[in-house]
Amino acid sequence: MKKIILLVFMCFVCTGCFDYQELGELGIISAMSIVKNEDNFRVDIQLINIIESGDHGVVESPVTVVSGEGPTVFDAVRSMNLRISKSFFPANMAYLIVDKSVLEENDLREVMDFFARHTKLSLNFLVITTTDSDPSDVMASLSEFNINAATNMAEVIRLSEKRYGASYSLTFLEYLKDYFEPGITPVYPNIYMHGDAEISEDIDDLKKTETESYIELKDLVTFDKQGNAIHLGVDESMGYNFLKNHVTNATVTSTCGDEYFTVETLSSKFKFEDDLKNNKIKIIADIDGEISFYGCKEDLNESKVLKDVTTSFENKVKENVLSTLNLAKQSQVDFVGVGNFIYKNNTKYFDFDKNDWDKEGLSKIDFDIEINANLYKQGNLKGDI
Repeated sequence: MKKIILLVFMCFVCTGCFDYQELGELGIISAMSIVKNEDNFRVDIQLINIIESGDHGVVESPVTVVSGEGPTVFDAVRSMNLRISKSFFPANMAYLIVDKSVLEENDLREVMDFFARHTKLSLNFLVITTTDSDPSDVMASLSEFNINAATNMAEVIRLSEKRYGASYSLTFLEYLKDYFEPGITPVYPNIYMHGDAEISEDIDDLKKTETESYIELKDLVTFDKQGNAIHLGVDESMGYNFLKNHVTNATVTSTCGDEYFTVETLSSKFKFEDDLKNNKIKIIADIDGEISFYGCKEDLNESKVLKDVTTSFENKVKENVLSTLNLAKQSQVDFVGVGNFIYKNNTKYFDFDKNDWDKEGLSKIDFDIEINANLYKQGNLKGDI
């Protein structure tokens, strides 16, 4: 009897995975872009060259770009198997480029559906766009800092958000949330090709001390319902990240007369409060930071001077936040999510199902902003910049 039980147990233990595949059979996707050309979708996929880079180091290009077209995103991806004998594996994908040609509602919904249904995706890859470059050129670009340019760019976006405050790491999960919830429009990291695309694709360019062409993070961008790009400058991007509580260690430079000082934030918390009976939203923020650079003439050890510096910092943050909110109102695109806050907290104030919040609701809202900062004098003790 014991032998029979052991035999049955071994049958289960020794059975392989039903969908097991050898590494050589997989086409590992590091990045993807989607473009709409008239009636067809064009999908560009960046694949890691496992054999070439593994056998020869960086002699051959570490990535290959493959494109396919079809009436649906699924058809476009499957059409690539007419050329490649690989099963695509997207679990390690760094980012997805959503071209502005895909922003029409039905097209974007299909993109959402395609990725949301894929069981092998973590959905934590970044969603980005490029307003000035062809996504296929971005896919083919190499990087001097990482043989996988897609991984390098994703790390640049995340680091810029964490250490500078002027970028935003939009994951696909957050993208789904922003897309389906009312009263908010997604904001994308916007990248572009600096220099000649053909040079950026050349592996020999990486052997130089200074590369002539590369991919660079440009700014944050959102789009109106007609597909027009609305660019956020540095101040608006920083204000956006403060409002969305994305900031970790943002650097804010303000003035003291004709001189400057810089604060590195240690923590910040922004919250909205409802004052809709007066058509207002109150924004209250608490920020801790350290003065990492001080070029002012006054003695910072004096309490009055530290108080004045703190007030100047608070006013600078307030200016950034106001600039962001004014851009949203002027462009009639609520990328901040004011409407989403109202939808969740005061459903009677506006009918989001029957009316256009961006055009009919956002313009009527005024904002009261209160910034409370606590600054430390010791500066940057971490030893890095």
